[in-house]
Formats: sequence, C-alpha cells, structure tokens
Amino acid sequence: MTDEEFKSAIANSLDRLSASLEATDIRLSAKIADLVEENKKLAKQIGGINDNIGYHAEQFFQNVFTEKKIFGGIKYDDIILNMAHKEKGEGVEFDIVLENGNSLALIEVKNRIHPSFVQKLAEERINKFREYFPKYKDFDVYLGIAGFSFDKAVLEEAQKYGVGIIRQVGDGIEVDAIGLRAYR
Repeated sequence: MTDEEFKSAIANSLDRLSASLEATDIRLSAKIADLVEENKKLAKQIGGINDNIGYHAEQFFQNVFTEKKIFGGIKYDDIILNMAHKEKGEGVEFDIVLENGNSLALIEVKNRIHPSFVQKLAEERINKFREYFPKYKDFDVYLGIAGFSFDKAVLEEAQKYGVGIIRQVGDGIEVDAIGLRAYR
C-alpha cells in the first residue's frame, strides 16, 4: 500500500467514524430530550402528590382547631383560616389563626417540617405578621407548627424558639407547648 492509499484509507475511516459519531450524537440528543420531558412530567406528578398531602394536613388540623379552639392551654373564641395579606408581590399567610381578644395563636401546617422553617417562622414571619396586621400590635402572639412528621432537630428548634408543636394522634391532636412563649 502506497503512502497515498494509506492516507486515503485513513481519511475514509475518519469520515465514516465522524458520520457515525454525528448520528450517535443526534440519537443521544433526542433521547436526552425525551428523558427531560419525562422528568418534567414526573416532577409535576410528584408536585401534585405533595400538594395533595399538604392540603390533607391543612384540612385535618383546621377541622380539629375549628372544633376545639385551644392552644397551649389558652381558650380562643374565634378562628380565622388562611389569614393572608399580599402586598407588592410579597406578603404573609397563616393557615390557622386563633383569637380571643388579647392573644393570638398563629399556626402553620406542613406535612413535614424542616428545622429551618421553625427559625423562619419565629424570626421572619412573626415580624411580617406584625407589619401587615397592625391591629394586633398589643396582642400576645403564640406560634405553633402542626404536622404529621417531625424529626428531633425540629423539636429542638421549636423548643429553642418557644414554638408549640401540634401532632396528629388518631382522630385528634396532641400539643407540645412546653416552653411556649408569647411574642410581643
């Protein structure tokens, strides 16, 4: 084989390899696009399931507190569900608000609570509540988190910030209000 024939054979092999790689790249790109679409559909389904579980948790605790308006040993007269204030793209909403004329219980409901949520509730959301609902400025405000699932870190954060923990027990609830503090 001459030098020219060798170079021509190598060039042909490289051309075939390049064409094969391009075809493989096109097939892989199409496969990746299909997987991305499937992932989006799956994420939407999972998000829907999570929303449904969250809605179930909210309905359960709202129903219990509507029937028995007691939190941390304090009896309340009224309940406000999904109390919200929206302003300029931001705002605040509380799932359950109990009121008795001089104190409030602000209760957030989550399916699963994370420790950072406790801190956010006690440090940020209470301040937004005070800002957006000034008519309650002289009220003692007690914070609570209701949920189906708590881990030890959440319980420690709640105790640190004086936030009550509300758990489902059968058809009712159990309130852990040890160290519950009034936010003024």
